[in-house]
Amino acid sequence: MDLPAISIPKAIVDAIPMEQVPALMHPPLVHFAIVLPIMIVLLELVNIIVKRGSTPEEPKGKGVSTLSFLLILAMVVIFAAAYVSGSQDGKAAWDTLSQAGQAELKEHKLIGTYLVYGSLVMLLFKLISFAGGKARVLFLLISIAFAGVTLKQGKDGGELVYQHGANVQALKACDDERFDLKDELESCEDAAKKPEAKVPTDSVAKKEAAAETNPKMTEGEPAAKAAVEETESKDAMEAKEAAEVLKEEATADEKKVATPAEVKTIEAEQKAEAAEAAAPAMTDSVAKEEAAAEAKPAMTEGEPAGKAAVEETESKDAFEAKEAAESLKKEAVSDEAKTDAKAEVEAVTEMEAADAKKESGEFKKEAEADTEKVDAPAEAH
Repeated sequence: MDLPAISIPKAIVDAIPMEQVPALMHPPLVHFAIVLPIMIVLLELVNIIVKRGSTPEEPKGKGVSTLSFLLILAMVVIFAAAYVSGSQDGKAAWDTLSQAGQAELKEHKLIGTYLVYGSLVMLLFKLISFAGGKARVLFLLISIAFAGVTLKQGKDGGELVYQHGANVQALKACDDERFDLKDELESCEDAAKKPEAKVPTDSVAKKEAAAETNPKMTEGEPAAKAAVEETESKDAMEAKEAAEVLKEEATADEKKVATPAEVKTIEAEQKAEAAEAAAPAMTDSVAKEEAAAEAKPAMTEGEPAGKAAVEETESKDAFEAKEAAESLKKEAVSDEAKTDAKAEVEAVTEMEAADAKKESGEFKKEAEADTEKVDAPAEAH
């Protein structure tokens, strides 16, 4: 129903102490607001019937008309109080209503505003109906229309309560529980998405897990044993944390990208070392990597600084080891040469000694022969 928007003057609303209006006073007041218009319609119908035979000398229906007027006055007050209490209860129910319920509440308040002004119109036409004649019939028709709108307003108010749950405490409690359960479900889903905890492998961690699972298992254990296990657990945890820190640092070093200047420096050093230690056939992996880096410099661009430094150190160590091996090999060859020369000298010495000995024997034989020759003439004489 599209009705022009009207409202109670702000000055009147500000004059009403809204904060002093008790909560949930609207439901008992609207019962009277629905019944009174119907009672007024019935009284006016009786008033018209009774006053048909009324004469100035013998007036009839005066009491019925007076009672109808008093009920109209009460109705004006009831409608004003229902509007004020409905405004307060509507504010309290606004946040708990759906969009459809909020739209229904706005329409309910608008029709209520029309009914407040309509009750004043009813009072005005009741005063006019005292003139008699057709004014009573007109007032009866207005009363019937007003009662019909009041019944429609009561139906809409019932829908607000029973369909949209306006100011229903049990429904509010259910909504609160539903929100709590929803939050709990979201927390469980978040916990399920997190990675599962690693199963402890060391004995200390297993004992801690068992103690957390079944605390009664640790009751009555000696304090010293508990202290030792606590110390072992702390040491294991510290060692584990230190290992994780070292691992993170190593990962961070690998993620660091060498600057172009560092890459060029490393490439220059590798080329210099490769030029110094180049050989026709390269069999070690370090030399092969250096040769590949020299042949394709683009392969080393963008490598992590940590990896480049490690390969540089390995390359230096490999070349130093290679040089040391070659030096040892040369010394071994030199020692072998010295040994061979010494053996040759000893052989020559032995040969000379043998020759000298041989010559000495020959000299001895010649001396003996000469002696025999000298002795032979002497014997002859």
